[in-house]
Amino acid sequence: MSHASPLQDQEHVVSDSPFPRCQVDASWVKNSNFVGGGCVFDFEPGTHIYGSFGIEQVLSPLHAEFSVLLCAMRCSLQLGFKNMSFVSNCLQLVKLINEEEEWPILTSEWNDFEHTRAFFSTFSISFIARKPNVRADLLAKGARAQNSIFSHVNHMIPVWLSPQANLLT
Repeated sequence: MSHASPLQDQEHVVSDSPFPRCQVDASWVKNSNFVGGGCVFDFEPGTHIYGSFGIEQVLSPLHAEFSVLLCAMRCSLQLGFKNMSFVSNCLQLVKLINEEEEWPILTSEWNDFEHTRAFFSTFSISFIARKPNVRADLLAKGARAQNSIFSHVNHMIPVWLSPQANLLT
């Protein structure tokens, strides 16, 4: 029987770390011209970057979730993070990606996803319940309410969300 050395134990602990992690969510409504997207990057305890996006309306909530994930993936790469664990409360999206299901209506998004994912050294996506994903949800809803196309990625919470800022920290 072999025993792990302390260094091996330490490496194992590091690999099990939940950081870096990015929570993502989309806000889609049928009769709107825009979709809102939110993401929260957690690099280590207490170190966050908030992202919110206003993008053009898409066909469905699933298209919105996929589009917001792509925005968050691009942000991660622009921030220099090529190892990222993404989490979403859209179980359908997580299953679609992890099980590589074919959805012909999402071919364009899938091709964009595959291209973007190739730039990551380590990529994963997993499901998170809606309640623990409240920060990304608030950012997404606030972004949709802006009724415009924009991108905000910063360690500061967007000014237009300041009344709810205590829920983001």
